[in-house]
Amino acid sequence: MKSTSPPLDAAQVARFRALASVGAQCGSLALGSVLGGTAASGEPRVRGPGDAEGTERWATSIVFEAEGDLTGLVAIVLRAADRDLAVSRMVGEADPGDHVVASALRELGNIIASHTVSAMADSLEATILPSVPTLVMDDAGEVLLSLITQRGAKLRIEADLLDPDGDLHALLVFAPDPIEKDEI
Repeated sequence: MKSTSPPLDAAQVARFRALASVGAQCGSLALGSVLGGTAASGEPRVRGPGDAEGTERWATSIVFEAEGDLTGLVAIVLRAADRDLAVSRMVGEADPGDHVVASALRELGNIIASHTVSAMADSLEATILPSVPTLVMDDAGEVLLSLITQRGAKLRIEADLLDPDGDLHALLVFAPDPIEKDEI
């Protein structure tokens, strides 16, 4: 679905960036609680919807459609080593098998996305709900960028989610659907 909505102005971009920051802060708390520690969020970066810089390192993405008063995509993206470390910490095994890996990643994504989307909804005093997750294990960067582009997003916002030791790095991606000027 290609958008015919007008380009975003600087104020809208700033509001989306602030919204992503609130979501990332809560998402990092959720990541820390799942993995048994604390985590922090980095400063959100605004990128073009199809900007592929760095996406070749994205091994896995857990993608959600945000539905309700604000729509778009929310994704948690992991490099291969980070994915493996997260699953190992969650299930207590180094090589638990494909089914367990997929289940653990979906659960990790559900927890982070629900905290992220809930914080965004609270800050807007709105209703936003995450969909059932789509787990992408092959060509994660290419697939996510394609989904963002298909929705007609004007931008995507990325924020790092980091554990305190720097052992694990996840990327939170928020790509809002096109909006009218006065919608946010």
